[in-house]
Amino acid sequence: MNAGAGHGWQAYLPLLIFAGIMAWRLRNLQRARPLRLPLLWIMPLIVTAAVCFALAAMPPSLFGWLALAAGVAVGGAIGMQRSRLMRLHVEGEGDEARVMVRQSPLALMLILVVFAGRRLLIPGGGMAMQGGHPAATALLVTDAMLGLAVGMVVLSRLVLWQRARAMVVAHVFDA
Repeated sequence: MNAGAGHGWQAYLPLLIFAGIMAWRLRNLQRARPLRLPLLWIMPLIVTAAVCFALAAMPPSLFGWLALAAGVAVGGAIGMQRSRLMRLHVEGEGDEARVMVRQSPLALMLILVVFAGRRLLIPGGGMAMQGGHPAATALLVTDAMLGLAVGMVVLSRLVLWQRARAMVVAHVFDA
């Protein structure tokens, strides 16, 4: 059997899924949606729990922990920047007031750049083969990507919450 037989359309499946998600996000780009402040903590909790389970199942080495920490730092910076690029405004008055969020085209482009950068900087998407087995660096890349995900989600939601809370306070005192 040919060793490259499994690299047909299946190799492009993650790219197709990502392209579909981005197309769906672009479709809703200009539509403002309510930002539910009490629920902003749920996604960081889910992502952090999933990463903790992954790390408990296969604890990283010392270099793995360093890669994870670097991933959290880089992901946090990306998440903060992405949240700063989102457009927030308050609609309504009194008890009917609510914070609305609109995705910025730049914030969406930032996610595209991160995804493309990962694919371009890491040969084979981080799964370079050496002798039929994933390279040792694949585990380090996985640890870094787990950290990147945690940093992006946690810091993004934290910055959104801080910005929205400040807008609500300002809106209450202006009314």
